[in-house]
Amino acid sequence: MASKLIYEVECQLDPDIVPDYDDWLPGHVRDVLACAGFLGATIEATETAAGERPRRRVRYRVENAAALDHYLENDATRLRTVAAERFGSALQCERRVFKPRGEVISAALEPARCLNCHAPVEGAHCATCGQAGGVHVLSMREVAGDVTHSLLHLDSRVWRSLRLLMFRPGELTREFIAGRHQSYLPPFRLYLAISILYFALSALLPGSTSFGMGSAPEEVRRELDAAGVDPAPMGQTGAEISGCKVDIPTVLGMDLDEAFNRACERIRADGGAGLADRFTATAPKLMFVFLPLMAAVALLFYWRPRRLYAEHLVLFLHNHALTFLLLGVVDILNALLIATLSLTDSSGILNFLLFLYLSWYVFRSMRVVYGEGRLKSSLKFIVLAVIYFTLLGVTMMAGLVYSMLSLS
Repeated sequence: MASKLIYEVECQLDPDIVPDYDDWLPGHVRDVLACAGFLGATIEATETAAGERPRRRVRYRVENAAALDHYLENDATRLRTVAAERFGSALQCERRVFKPRGEVISAALEPARCLNCHAPVEGAHCATCGQAGGVHVLSMREVAGDVTHSLLHLDSRVWRSLRLLMFRPGELTREFIAGRHQSYLPPFRLYLAISILYFALSALLPGSTSFGMGSAPEEVRRELDAAGVDPAPMGQTGAEISGCKVDIPTVLGMDLDEAFNRACERIRADGGAGLADRFTATAPKLMFVFLPLMAAVALLFYWRPRRLYAEHLVLFLHNHALTFLLLGVVDILNALLIATLSLTDSSGILNFLLFLYLSWYVFRSMRVVYGEGRLKSSLKFIVLAVIYFTLLGVTMMAGLVYSMLSLS
């Protein structure tokens, strides 16, 4: 069993911050002791000679080197930032790690230096900046091990974020609004990672529920029929195409007839496959316009108490991340049903169940984040849902038009 360590932090203070620092320090020490592996601490006011800056020393008892490494890697930066924001340059700290005598490196050996800040490194991590002591170019085996550790570690921010996102509607947003950021993935990064995986997956699986239509040319035909375009039968060659005419009104002084006619010829030639590919590539970008727009709409519904725009945006990012995550699961289930049971219409049932669950999830997340009653939340949910699907339809139609123009 690894031996206990002493982690010492000694700080020099400007005289004018001493009373404030002494009031703040016990709470800071309690925050550090709340981290895994910290067993206790003592606070010391060291004697200083006349003219020297006052000093305060905290000696933490740590269970083992692994616990200290975990603290330096996951919690130290967050806690140090609080002190830096409060006291700034009026506070200067040095950190040291003391090991039992049997584990101390021989005094004749020069300790390794941190490649980031050049401080002596006595453990696996630098006690000053937190960087790992053995930084080097990683082998593929080490890269694979690092990825596995990041994904499977019980304290990983990925799993903590996903657990709250999937099973506790609105809680992840509420944690972020409350300022507890360090334990979870940032909202935009979480949304971006899940949406990228979803759109990549939906392009590969048959029967996908994606905004993209790369695997469903019949859906393209229905969209074109609704727009008044008569696509040619699948398999018809470009030489057999004639009479593709689209009459588009002049928009902002631009005559779009020629561009749409060229796009129509290409759509009829390949049965809409090219349009589907363009739209699949465009759909993720459309969401970066749609989500901020919906957050601005939500801002109009929550004046008392006043809510910041960022709070609404974070809620939409989290809810859409959950939506894409569940859509991916449905796509996988549908692909398995098609492959194993030859069920070509299973997506209808799965999509209906998904719609019901997502409706409840979004409603519940609104109640958790905004703290309003069922009646008021229900009314706002219904109105926002109508606005949501209206704007989504407009956004997707704009994306379809853009995709058609990019074919010309």
